[in-house]
Amino acid sequence: MLKIKTKSQFSSEYGFGSSSAVTVCTVKALSEIFEVEITEKEIFDLAYKTVLDIQGVGSGFDIAAAIYGGVIYFVTGGKIIEPLTVHPVKSLRGKFNGVKDIPLIVGYTGVKASTSEIVKQVKAEMEKNPEYYERLYDDISQIVEKAKIAMENSNWQEAGKLMSENQEILKKFKAPSVEYGVSSEIIEKLIEACQKAGAFGAKLSGAGVGDCIIALGENKEKIQESISQAGGIPVSVDIDYQGLKIEN
Repeated sequence: MLKIKTKSQFSSEYGFGSSSAVTVCTVKALSEIFEVEITEKEIFDLAYKTVLDIQGVGSGFDIAAAIYGGVIYFVTGGKIIEPLTVHPVKSLRGKFNGVKDIPLIVGYTGVKASTSEIVKQVKAEMEKNPEYYERLYDDISQIVEKAKIAMENSNWQEAGKLMSENQEILKKFKAPSVEYGVSSEIIEKLIEACQKAGAFGAKLSGAGVGDCIIALGENKEKIQESISQAGGIPVSVDIDYQGLKIEN
């Protein structure tokens, strides 16, 4: 019998990749117990297969984020996993920001969402109107390519603008709600609050409908306060640049 205990800096209710992180750690722990040498890509393949076996759906990005850490350029299924180097550039205030100064803000909607159920609903809609969704995914793909360049240059203003553009496209998805696509009333409310507080941009995180939103902006405290006032819960996070590691 193998007993596994997990802990987190914030609640698993937030829907922020916790199940993928646990899966990755379990694969690595088992490899250590049985003294099996395993590469990062092999860990990804095993963990991703586990997610698909259980959920039936998933891009694998959360798996890659847990393994590699930092900022990643990722193509569904792990076809491409490319860690990005973020260079320091001047901020709006004229100061140089280092790699660990990514101005990321996270807000929890208070609504727990099922990634697998949302993805399945969207997939069902895609089968009804494949050309419509192909156009949306093409638009998203172009935004991702632009965002890759913006992030490599630490151009957070541009990255935030692209996040907002992506959010507008996600609202065009027809499932599970008609009015907001894979967004929702509370997600839109938190995003609007972030923008009014001076965020460069904001979007839903993950499959949508509930869980978290992410924003980029220099005045973190003001944006976090705006999330609280709008009915959300600010989540204090730091970027983990090391990724998967063994601690004593």
